[in-house]
Amino acid sequence: MGTEIGLSKRHQNVPDVELLRRIAQDMRSLYADVIKQPLPLDIAVALSRIDREQSRAVGQAQRFGT
Repeated sequence: MGTEIGLSKRHQNVPDVELLRRIAQDMRSLYADVIKQPLPLDIAVALSRIDREQSRAVGQAQRFGT
């Protein structure tokens, strides 16, 4: 879980999509490496929503050339 993002401060130069990607990665890592149990359903649903939003944001950025 080696992200540089602190909970107490927001990095203005990191897009929200990247923050969500890092949070999702950290959550998966926590359950995969530390707990070694399957993801609880509510966590899996939250991660699925993050993935969907990230894919949608990337698709929009590609369509608009940003």
